[in-house]
Amino acid sequence: MQSGLAVIHANHLETLTDLTVQWLSEHPLAPLEDEIFLVQSNGMAQWLKLKLAGDDACGISAAQRFQMPARFLWAAYRSVLGEQAVPPTSPFDKSRLVWRLMGLLPGLLNRDSFRPLHQFLADDDDQRKRFQLAERLADLFDQYQVYRADWLALWEQDQRFLITPRGEQLALPEDQHWQAELWQALIADLPESLRGSSRAHVHQAFLAALEQGAVPHDLPRRLVVFGITSLPKQVLDALHALSPHCQILMLVQNPCQH
Repeated sequence: MQSGLAVIHANHLETLTDLTVQWLSEHPLAPLEDEIFLVQSNGMAQWLKLKLAGDDACGISAAQRFQMPARFLWAAYRSVLGEQAVPPTSPFDKSRLVWRLMGLLPGLLNRDSFRPLHQFLADDDDQRKRFQLAERLADLFDQYQVYRADWLALWEQDQRFLITPRGEQLALPEDQHWQAELWQALIADLPESLRGSSRAHVHQAFLAALEQGAVPHDLPRRLVVFGITSLPKQVLDALHALSPHCQILMLVQNPCQH
């Protein structure tokens, strides 16, 4: 099977589905080999399964695995860098960050830079506000790891800057210094061996390893990215880096009929 990355646009999901069926039929995998699909939601996965199972399509939906991009990507990191270097789940995952932040916030609120949070958490006897804040912050730092890894790298080095889309450095507003300090606290809270396990760190190590000739293990021969309307640059970079080792089809819904 020829490796590489192909991006196909259409303005109807049905058109993309027809093309997927045609491609899978003309280039079948081995009988016991799973077809891997990346989708943006469980709803899209269920819709595509039903479409593929139709009498006018494959006639059956079997030997297919549907995953979210982030989950697949973490498995790809482990396949390239090794299971010893990358933990099964990151301590910087959103679900774990919530509880880590719940524990860290009380010890930080006395700092002057954390005054905005201290005011928000006043009169919080049942810790409901703290939990809600931890959820919001966990989501924020999860997004930063994907979309603003450059900011986190600066904050780690105690540089209070933001980087614009043009690559210019801007000073972090003083009333936002608590964000940089909180990220530093999240890193310092971990053992030395896990401090480089954020998605941003692992992603850079993954790209560097592939550039130096590393070969992924247990990578599917074909990967179908179906109907995802937008992907962060981090995921696109990873797919591009994996394309010499895997056939990747990106079927993109585009509002333009041409």
